[in-house]
Amino acid sequence: MRTHIRPKRALIPVVVGSLLLSLFVAAPAAAVDYPSWDEVENARQNEASARAAISEIESLLVTLEAEAASLGREAQIKGEAYNVATMALDAATTRADTLEARASEAELKADESIRKAGQLVAQLARTGGGDLGTNLLLSADPDDLLSSLGTVTKLTQQADTIYKQALTDKNAASSLADQAQVAQDERTALANQADAAFDAAQSSADVAVNRLEQQRAASSQLYDQLAALKGTTADIERRYIEGITPPPTNTGDGTGGESDTPTPPTQPTGPPPPTTPTEPTTPTQPTEPTQPTEPTQPTNPTPPPPPTSPPPPNPSAAQGAINFAMGELGDWYQFAGSGPDLWDCSGLTKAAYASVGVYIGGHGATDQYWTMADAGRLVSRSDWQPGDLIFYADGNNPNNGVYHVAIYIGGGQMIEAPREGLQVRIKDVYTWDILDVVGRPTG
Repeated sequence: MRTHIRPKRALIPVVVGSLLLSLFVAAPAAAVDYPSWDEVENARQNEASARAAISEIESLLVTLEAEAASLGREAQIKGEAYNVATMALDAATTRADTLEARASEAELKADESIRKAGQLVAQLARTGGGDLGTNLLLSADPDDLLSSLGTVTKLTQQADTIYKQALTDKNAASSLADQAQVAQDERTALANQADAAFDAAQSSADVAVNRLEQQRAASSQLYDQLAALKGTTADIERRYIEGITPPPTNTGDGTGGESDTPTPPTQPTGPPPPTTPTEPTTPTQPTEPTQPTEPTQPTNPTPPPPPTSPPPPNPSAAQGAINFAMGELGDWYQFAGSGPDLWDCSGLTKAAYASVGVYIGGHGATDQYWTMADAGRLVSRSDWQPGDLIFYADGNNPNNGVYHVAIYIGGGQMIEAPREGLQVRIKDVYTWDILDVVGRPTG
């Protein structure tokens, strides 16, 4: 559903002030009166009215952009919580399946050991003939006596060894069965957590998409009106408004994302030069990476690892990953999406680097960050290069949860699968919640 754009009174400073006040105290979904094209055209005839109209429209757009960013950020955080829960469930499932298989093998081995012990006991009974001591004393042939005694002694020792082994195998099977049951219980609990995380992420995404749809027509017209008033283009005005929009409200447990907030850009006068990644040279075959263990976010938060100084990225591999992501431009975002036509942020980055044979971690921004950290591939953001992974975390702290990842393409731009309701896109790097380090998968 799209917001209906209703006509309103003439644009004058008093109306501007009262309208902005109502915007900031109203609920996000409250109906707002947007200026009509007739009002914009009338305002253009008078310099003071034009300035007032520009101020009002810019303020309306900042409010819309800020609300969309906050809802989107919340949806990203909850979507990443689902990714983390899914990876934990996958690990628990693997562990439970492994323990079940080992328990079954141990049970078969214990049954075999017990069977062998039983056979030896029966053989020992047959050799002893019931009253072993009596038979030995009545034997008239010393050689037969010694032979019988030696056989019984040997069988007794062997039976004792196999009995002990059977007991050990039985205890091992019982222990593994207990561990397998614990793992099954853990898997069930994690499955419930993953289901709950999915529901929360879906609910948050639905709210964000619904509100975005309500805003889309309004903001599109407002950008066109602003461009008409200022003699620029809607794209220039969109980038300008995005630059002066404050960071989203912190809804997590971090300290907030106010640090490193960009200063408002100067008033745009023309379109900025486009940044297009250069065509890669003939790519060399990337070296097959060693498959790492399954890194996960630490249970007890630890200080983020300091940036290292790995070599520059492999140009062909980095550009190959960028080219893959470029090929998905226009595909829609879907949380937990991993292609071929629907993506979330980490699904896109994982597939992009997988296309050149590079493993960057599992399907989750958190896991990809810690994979880079564990591999010593975190680089200071001041030294970023095209192909590096840009990470966003609540309060600029990875221990609070890394909820978004994108690929840097150079020129201050990145390619990302942003959030529900939006498509894979190229965008100027925004710096709220951005980490001071980037990941360098190659080099």
